[in-house]
Parts: sequence; C-alpha cells; structure tokens
Amino acid sequence: MSQKVDFRKHLNQKQLEAVSRSDGPVLVVAGAGSGKTRTIVYRVAWLVQQGVDPSSILLMTFTRKAAQEMLSRASQLIETELFDVAGGTFHSTANLALRRYAHYLGIQSSYSIMDQSDIVDAIEFIRKNIVPGGNQGKGFPRPRTIAEILSRAAGTDTGIEQVLKERHPHFLEFIPQIEQIREMFMDHKRTNHLMDYDDLLLNFKILLETSEIARSELSLRWKYILVDEYQDTNTLQAKIIRRLACEHDNVMAVGDDSQSIYSFRGADFRNIMEFPTLFPGTQVIRLEQNYRSTAPILHLTNSIIARATTGYPKRLFTEKKTGQLPMAFRPWGEREQSQIVTRLVQDSLRQGIGLSEMAVLFRAGFHSFDLEAELTRNGIPFTKYGGFKFMESQHIKDVLAHLRVMNNHRDRLSWMRILAILPGVGLKTASKLAHTLSETHDLTQCKDLVTHSKKFKTHFDHLLNTIWNTKIMAGTIAKKVEEINSYYYPFLQERYDNYPKRMRDLDQLANLTVPYKSLTRFLNEMALEPPDDSASSERRSQDDKLVLSTIHSAKGLEWHTVCLIWVTEGRIPSPQAEGMDDDLEEERRLLYVATTRARERLIIIAPRISFDRRYGSVEIPLSRFIEDVPHGCIRWCNT
Repeated sequence: MSQKVDFRKHLNQKQLEAVSRSDGPVLVVAGAGSGKTRTIVYRVAWLVQQGVDPSSILLMTFTRKAAQEMLSRASQLIETELFDVAGGTFHSTANLALRRYAHYLGIQSSYSIMDQSDIVDAIEFIRKNIVPGGNQGKGFPRPRTIAEILSRAAGTDTGIEQVLKERHPHFLEFIPQIEQIREMFMDHKRTNHLMDYDDLLLNFKILLETSEIARSELSLRWKYILVDEYQDTNTLQAKIIRRLACEHDNVMAVGDDSQSIYSFRGADFRNIMEFPTLFPGTQVIRLEQNYRSTAPILHLTNSIIARATTGYPKRLFTEKKTGQLPMAFRPWGEREQSQIVTRLVQDSLRQGIGLSEMAVLFRAGFHSFDLEAELTRNGIPFTKYGGFKFMESQHIKDVLAHLRVMNNHRDRLSWMRILAILPGVGLKTASKLAHTLSETHDLTQCKDLVTHSKKFKTHFDHLLNTIWNTKIMAGTIAKKVEEINSYYYPFLQERYDNYPKRMRDLDQLANLTVPYKSLTRFLNEMALEPPDDSASSERRSQDDKLVLSTIHSAKGLEWHTVCLIWVTEGRIPSPQAEGMDDDLEEERRLLYVATTRARERLIIIAPRISFDRRYGSVEIPLSRFIEDVPHGCIRWCNT
C-alpha cells in the first residue's frame, strides 16, 4: 500500500502549485537550482497518490538515466514501485511506438537502429562511390558535416537549402549533390530496414499525423505527459508532444528558457516561448527560489540574464543571504591566468575544499590547454569533460557490428565493417560480399562465395563460423560478447598499439550487457543512449580531481567553487556569434549557465591580451556580458 505524502511539508509554495495542478497544460519555468527535478518527482508521486494509473503517465527526458532516477525517487517517496510509468527519451518512446505501429507507415517493425558512426560510414560510401560530383576534394563537405546537415534539416523540419543558408552558406553550391546523397541515404535505410535517430522522431511524427488509430490509442494510453528540459527540444519533438496530447492536453513542460544553450544540436529556443500558443490555456508557473547558490552569486547571475532581450521574467532568490562576492581578475595574459587558477586551487585545498568540489569552466575545449600544462607542472590532478565517446571508438564499433549482423543479417553496413577488418579485403570486395550476405537466409551456405587466396578464405570461414555459432549458442548476452571479443582480439592486437586498454574497454562492453535478456534491446538502447566514455560515471565521480569542463558539458552540475576563464570578447561571446542577435543571446545564456554552477564561490578571469598567429599579442576587452553588470556585483582583485 502506498504511503500518503504531505506534499506541503516538502515543497515551497510555487513547487506545490506545479505539483498539485489537476488537468490541462502547464509550463513550469524552473530557474537554475530551483528544484526542477524535485518538482517532477513529486508531480509523478502526486498523480499516483490521486489515483492516476501509473501506466497512463509518460515522463519524457533527454537521458534514460534521468528518467530512471526520477522514477526511483518517486517510488521511494510513496513506497510504491512505478514500473508501469513510461519513462525515457524521445527516441526510446518513438522506438516503442514504431515497433507497435510501424505497419501503418508500411515499415517493418524489425528495423535496426543506426548510430552516428554508422550514419557517417554510410554517407561516406555513398559520397565516394555513388553520387556524381559527391567527392570534390576540399570544397565538398565531409561525411560528418553532411550527416549534421541532414540531421538538422530533419530536426528543424526544414529543407537542405534553408540549413545551408543558416549554418553552412559556403556549401550552397553543392545543394544538388547533398540532396542526392540524402535520397540515396534514405534508399539505403529503406533497403536494409534501418533507421537513424532522426528517422525515429520523423516517423513517429508522421505516424501521429497520419494514423488516427495510433494517435488516439497513444494519447489515451498516456493521459498525463511530463517533459523535462523542454527548452532543449527541437521542432519535431514539440510537434510530437502536441500530437500525443491530442485527447487531453494534460502536458506539464518543465524547463528554463535562460538555460537554452543547445541550438547547435537543433534545440529551438522558440519552443519554450511558444508553448502557451501551442497549448492555449497554459498556466505558467515560475520557480525562482534557488537552493544552490549564495545571494551575492545570484545577484550577479540575475544581472547577467536580466539584459536578455527575450525570455520569461524571473529573479532568483535564496535564503542563503551571506557569502562572498564573486571575484574577478584581469591578468596580463594566458600564462598568468593559468598561474592564478593554480594558486586559487592550492589555496582552496589548504582550506579543506576537495579537488572534486572545484571546477574550471570555459567556452571551448582549447581554452584550457595552457592551464592543463600548468596544472601538470604543479602536480594537480584533473579530469576534463569531453573527448571521444566510448561507443564511437573504432574497436567498440567493430564488436558491435558483429553483434548487429547476428541480430539482423540484412545490416549491410555492419557486414562491410567487419569484412573490412579481414586481411587483404578492399572496399569493392567488402561491398560485394556484404550485399550477398545481407540477402541470404543461411550464412552456412555462403562459405563458397570466396574464391580469393587460401589465407583470406580461412579468415572468411572463421568469421562466418563465429557469427553463426555465437548466434545459436546458449548463454547470456555477455557470454556472446565475450565470444566475439575472443575472435576479435588478434585483429585488435595487430591494429592498435594500445590494445591492452582497448581490451579492457571490450570487457566493459560485455559488462554493459549484464542487465539485458534481449540482444535486440541491448543494441537498440546502446544506439539510443550510449554510455559517456570508457570510465564509468561512478568511478569518475569518486576521483578527487579538479574538473575542467566546457560550459556546455557542465550544465546540470554544480560545485562549491567555480572558476570561469577567458571571460573576454572573442571567447564568450564567441566570434561566430557576432552580428547574429539570436546567437549572441544564446552566448549570454551560456555565461548565465556557467555562473549558476557555483554554490559558494565564483571566480571570473579575463586576460587582457591574447596571442594571435598573424598579429602577435592582441588586446582583448572584457566580455560585454560582464561589462554590463552593475557596480558592486563583483569584487575586482589584483593579480
């Protein structure tokens, strides 16, 4: 039996107002550190306590982990397991719906999901081998850029030409070739029963628009929809939410317009501003009580965002009235900046503040290069957020490709990848064999396909035997991965000097499969929600190291002490934003996000000069966003 919760004891007035809203559309504008997650958790608990069937609740988040943590907290709160609540990402929700209703679109429900590396590989093959003029050297966009263009066109529901005009005007002359690549890419996916991330959302939207049965059933199934981080949604996602709520309009969108900083990923700032228009009768509730930062820090952050040209008016406040004024330094150059940061870190350590409770934030990854060298010279350990993702590593992709063809033998792209690993196999041979293998129904009948050298035939036979025997073997998914790993280890040793580390990564991949009983589900979720990197988040969080991070990577996190470096014109705002009002506004929001990461102490550093390869030392002004704040918000210090 569920526990009765007195929500008034746990929530402030505005949180309680949001949590206890009955029916109809609600927009919760949750300022930084205002208890956004807490509000969502208690909203789920309140609905269930009011007698709402958990299976009629849909919680949409941007990571599966976030949904799981929220539902776990809600379960503990009311002492009731909430397994029936549908919690996940937009992509996983789309995948769930399409598996059931794909036939309404003429699509087979057994499709495989492509991840980013698969997409780039397919586009590269099409560009080089199929599209006339699609491989025009330096002038023509690279496969990864083409993938980004296609993705942005899909996510913003616009055409290739519009995307190029807004983001890549130097590629406008290649519109015909890019359009043709898109058509060939779409044909490739249809032929091989594949979908990429954008297809999941696009087909989900089309399903909701064209099938009254699917739209009505899904809307009646999920009578209460909660959307986290609504400011980060793109055009497609906003349209999906509108269609899903067609039978009831019971949508609670939670987000902060002032923290909308992902337009480069396709997030549309207008979505959160236009939510009341999309859902007439929307009640807007502002959460402004901050539980993270001291009053002096909030005085600065409020001053920064108050000058935004567009947004929901809000002013964060706190009961933590005391605290240090944010400090600011204007050193002569980058070396002195690095020395200041190092000295501040050493002083904080002497005051008993752990390294992991401190962070240095910056606009772009290269801004910290000199600092990294200075920290190393002084023996200060640090970890930097960023770098290659675990699931994008070549050796991980290789093993996953073997698993994919075990699961879906029609996956021609994965066949090409694993065939290319074999000694002496070129692109043409791999393409020809991949085509035949993806069309056959019995892998055991394919060994005679190879008429090449005895050595190559031996490798080819070994590959087919491994795939077939692993596919039919009994045991866990982890056991199957270990079998593929054993087959792959000799190739790993030949291709990489650091193969011991990569072997450990493959062991970690096997560990990731343990919770799964279905290989299909494992592959789907790895494509939809890949882990961050080869070091587990639990291990990383326990390491006592100074955190270096781009501001984008720091969103959602907090530290006792935050130091912002390169707070100057040309760094934040970035030069690419100059002259573009929307981009400059996002740069302002980016600085706001950075300053709201600090709990107790905030330090701003803005060097006076920067070195330019062409012009030498160049004087640079303080960032306009700091120049504009009222006198008294910051304590300027001597270096």
